[in-house]
Amino acid sequence: MENETLSLIVLAIGLLIEIIVFIRIAIRVRKYGGSLTTTMFAATYEFLNKDKREAVEEIVEMKANKKMEEILSDKPKEDK
Repeated sequence: MENETLSLIVLAIGLLIEIIVFIRIAIRVRKYGGSLTTTMFAATYEFLNKDKREAVEEIVEMKANKKMEEILSDKPKEDK
């Protein structure tokens, strides 16, 4: 009986730690720039005409430059 209780407690603590780790990863991805916009543009790239493709490429490059600046400065910048 005591072993079963101890096993359940260890299992519950392990699951709790896993959940906390996954939540922290998800929050970090959302806070510091998930790539949803880039993914959406990549998925619809073939449907765009030449002008729209150039605009999409410019937006992606701007986001990449902003991300590179954040990485180099080691401080996340706030979107306004």
